[in-house]
Amino acid sequence: MKYIDDVKFHNPTNFTDRYKKLRDSTFVKEAEKPYIATRQPVTEKLVKTIWFDQQIERRGLKTTDGKRIAIITPGEWNFDEGPDFKNAKINLNGQDLTGDVEIDLYSSNWKTHKHDKNKNFNNVILHVFLWSKGKEAKTITQDKKIIPSLELIDYINDDLEIIDSNFDVENYPYSSKVRAGKCAKWTLKKYSLLEYIVGLAGDEKVKLKSEVFANQLTNESINEKIYKGIMDGLGYGPNRENFRKLAEILPLEKIEEIISQEKFEEKSARIQSLFFGVAGLIPEIEKIETYDDEAKNYIAKIKKIWKTLRQQIKPAEIIKKETWKFKGLRPYNFPYRRIATASLIISRYIDNNGFEKLLQSFTDKVLAGEFKLKKFVDNLKTDASDSSNFWFYKTTFVSKKFSKPVALLGEERILLILINTFLPAAIAKINNMEDRKTIYQWWLKQPAISTNRTARITSWRCGFGNISGQSERIQQGLIQIFRDFCDTKKGTCTDCSFQSIFTMPLGTFF
Repeated sequence: MKYIDDVKFHNPTNFTDRYKKLRDSTFVKEAEKPYIATRQPVTEKLVKTIWFDQQIERRGLKTTDGKRIAIITPGEWNFDEGPDFKNAKINLNGQDLTGDVEIDLYSSNWKTHKHDKNKNFNNVILHVFLWSKGKEAKTITQDKKIIPSLELIDYINDDLEIIDSNFDVENYPYSSKVRAGKCAKWTLKKYSLLEYIVGLAGDEKVKLKSEVFANQLTNESINEKIYKGIMDGLGYGPNRENFRKLAEILPLEKIEEIISQEKFEEKSARIQSLFFGVAGLIPEIEKIETYDDEAKNYIAKIKKIWKTLRQQIKPAEIIKKETWKFKGLRPYNFPYRRIATASLIISRYIDNNGFEKLLQSFTDKVLAGEFKLKKFVDNLKTDASDSSNFWFYKTTFVSKKFSKPVALLGEERILLILINTFLPAAIAKINNMEDRKTIYQWWLKQPAISTNRTARITSWRCGFGNISGQSERIQQGLIQIFRDFCDTKKGTCTDCSFQSIFTMPLGTFF
């Protein structure tokens, strides 16, 4: 018997939509598709993420039958069978309720998924779905209780496409005790096909980012987009959202305007004071006696600058200190050091469209075959000669001083910014087909920056194997497949359509 694995799959010569077509062909076609604007199918996982992060307009929320509802806590992500979120708290028309929340794409999924016949859903206090579909019917549990419903589509803060492109897959909650999925049974015979699909998925991930980038250039400059991409990269992990807020509150033009109010300190110190002030992270010296003299002097300096600059900031724009996360982070990655990093990078590139010029330099070097990774790293690397040395020796205002300076930004993080921001931006700017092919060939050769945890788990789940030594394209592809197909709850593999790719006729892939 001749298996597909006997066939040699060649990489395409450019970014294509092959993976998108394969992925879309595996999904069950809905009779009525009320939302078709996204380039990537909207999945239940995305809706759960929107709910978990509360990326919705929380004011004026009403259930489908017109009752006022306030979300106190969205609940705990359920890694087992049953409702998607446990122990949620809501207020319905003035009454506090505690229980479970079920998330669906469509209102009709409550019945099609047979939740109304499953006693595990009897503790549900709210059915949340993206779109209404079919006849408006009451949501009834197995024990005959009528529960309220909430349609999210009118309350979502941003376009689904933008939210999806910003999906923080690295922090997507998943079980650490993941088991091999049903798709893994195919890979012994069709491993070459799996490898081919994973590579295409990696291309798709970059292509999606470039398309979003291109669309947003109608409202923002390239300079601004690169700046926001760098800020997003600096704020990885639980502080990613706050770094995005900083970039939204402080666009480059506003930074230039505000720091011109204070001219007695170097530019990086002014920007650093502005960022720490808007972040709500400047402490009160008088309240803490444990500060050493160096910390007190540093705080006094940034407070003095901030006193001048804050007149240009609305009180509502200042981020609450308690929203910053420290638990689970390496001290070197604390937001203090990341903000200091941002201030140094911005001070270097804020003038004369510096970020756009850095992008152009990257593009030109790749097209000429002269790109040097070390040179790019040096362009964004911050060392002790850049400015005040305080954060090169500290992780917090009260931490013990290092014996020697520690760089604020590591090579690994810079390389991730390169892949997630500069590569998609370069593709978005290029119209010449031959140039796009050159960029694509460069992408094919990039080694994996580090071993991503999500990629590692997806690799084990689908039977790909050890990913150490693989390309960044492969790693990004595994992350994309996780986003498109994998979930965290037990039993999900039973309904997953990824395995159907391996039963397609050979001609589908050529």
